[in-house]
Amino acid sequence: MNLRPKFARLPSGDLRMIRREVPMVSTGSLPALFQSPDVVEDQAVAVVRRLGGNVTSRQHILGQYTIQFAKYRGQTFHWVVENALGFCAYIVYDMRKEARVDTPLSANKFALKECVNSFPQGSFYKEMINYLLYIHV
Repeated sequence: MNLRPKFARLPSGDLRMIRREVPMVSTGSLPALFQSPDVVEDQAVAVVRRLGGNVTSRQHILGQYTIQFAKYRGQTFHWVVENALGFCAYIVYDMRKEARVDTPLSANKFALKECVNSFPQGSFYKEMINYLLYIHV
């Protein structure tokens, strides 16, 4: 398995923002509380190791983090970046004035931001959202 997301493109060559068929994880199968950052990290490292990835690669490890919030809760960062790049860019944009606090939710959001920003495609969409919001204000 390739641990780097595949960024789908439209026929025009533009990056695809979101897939039409998006499987959601059943909320009944998810824990009610956020997992601690250490648990999320340990689980991600175990998955990377199992998949034969590089456990020293921050991108590989972040890709296997489980998102702890919003409609894609329960999916891996890899899946969300690959299938809902627009959602990721929006989250990163929405966090622009957010300060990191010592909570599992904050840690998970900032880890997603780190993951998105580690790819040129993620930075591109973050800048595009900033521009679109600027011209529509």
